Amino acid sequence: MPRNKEFDYTEKLESARNLFWEKGYHATSMHDIVDAMKLNRSSIYDTYGNKHDLFLKCLSNYADFKEEQYSQALQAKNKGISALENIIRDVVEQTITDNKACLTVKTIFEIVPEDQEVRQFLLKSGKSLHAILEKAIVQAQQNGDLKSESSSPIIARYILSSFSSFWSHYNLTQNKKEVMEMVDFLIEQIKK
Repeated sequence: MPRNKEFDYTEKLESARNLFWEKGYHATSMHDIVDAMKLNRSSIYDTYGNKHDLFLKCLSNYADFKEEQYSQALQAKNKGISALENIIRDVVEQTITDNKACLTVKTIFEIVPEDQEVRQFLLKSGKSLHAILEKAIVQAQQNGDLKSESSSPIIARYILSSFSSFWSHYNLTQNKKEVMEMVDFLIEQIKK
């Protein structure tokens, strides 16, 4: 008769996620994973699969977290430009508070060029974040808060791609004031 699992699936998954987030996929060994999750190898393989499967599950867990973050920021200020500004500021604040790049951004640079499965997963999960931003953009355009004639998909892509630039600048300078000035500039530009 099989034993019941005596650990919290999500808690252990988040331990692995944080390890991948800190060290990167390639630098993380199975030994590191065993230590971080405090599980034996067979439990990890039986429950989460191999390292790659585990990583995909971690990415999925992170994607759910980011979607929830964007949704909550949108709902906190559910009026067009206010909602859009809230999402942007919330994401940047969280990145600076965590003092680490978005796991998605880190993965794009480290793994996507060589791993089509991860690439496809990130493209799919990015669509939900893009849709949340688009919703706020469309509402802001309808309210007359955004004067730009650019389409909402282009503006949403621009915002999403700006997040990695903000982190890059902060990582180099450790200057939150400058990053927040860049955020203000981004918001000014999309309002035009």
